[in-house]
Amino acid sequence: MEKHDRKPLAVVTGGAGGIGAATARRLHAEGWRVAILDRDIEPARAVAAEVDGLAIEVDLADPASIAAAAARVESEGAVQGLVACAAHLENPHPPHRQDLAEFDSIVATNLRGTFLTLTELGRSMLREKAGAIVTIGSITAFNSSPLVAYSPTKAAILSMTRNFAVAWGRYGIRVNCVCPGPTRTPAAEASYARGERDPEKMRRQTALGRLVRPEEVADAIVWLLSDRASAITGAIVPVDAGVLVSQLWNLYDGVPSPEPSA
Repeated sequence: MEKHDRKPLAVVTGGAGGIGAATARRLHAEGWRVAILDRDIEPARAVAAEVDGLAIEVDLADPASIAAAAARVESEGAVQGLVACAAHLENPHPPHRQDLAEFDSIVATNLRGTFLTLTELGRSMLREKAGAIVTIGSITAFNSSPLVAYSPTKAAILSMTRNFAVAWGRYGIRVNCVCPGPTRTPAAEASYARGERDPEKMRRQTALGRLVRPEEVADAIVWLLSDRASAITGAIVPVDAGVLVSQLWNLYDGVPSPEPSA
């Protein structure tokens, strides 16, 4: 990445795959420079090579690692866009089967890690009094689910997003949250293959009758970072193919199929 490049600089945590990688590609197509922060550095480097960007290794459970990554990014210039996408995922299970070490790791990565991502990488935004941030929540934040640790961290990210939106609004910084629904990321596909989730059951819960593609989530993220969303802050945007709106329909024979043509 050339330091003299005048394109705006965006950072994507968790950019090595799935929604993060799709976002990095969309940002590149929209004319951004992209720094990809991820624990899996080799896949991050591969995506960075695609987008003529920068790959930086980071562990969101380690505050020192986040601070070091932020310092490396700042050597490239002021951050104008930030996507806090990295997360520790979880498989469904009942609460009484929760492993405590896993619970602590999920909280450290998803909740504290997102907070530190915003505060460390937002420093240059505060100095410049300009920028846009998108956090990544989940539709599991809105209701009950068998994701015992993951779901509460995502609910907390919704609250955190609103807090930052007001605290930093007069600094010229917008903060919004995108909440994906069932998205066919490589991690999700691997989970389907292991039998941990059933994509057909998920599909039946959607108003649109299909699952979400990573690129569709990326489109919402990149739009919220852009000047086209210049008056939007504190918004919580589901990208879920209509899971949230169709929930009660499952008490009434499910989402209706199209009626046959006359």
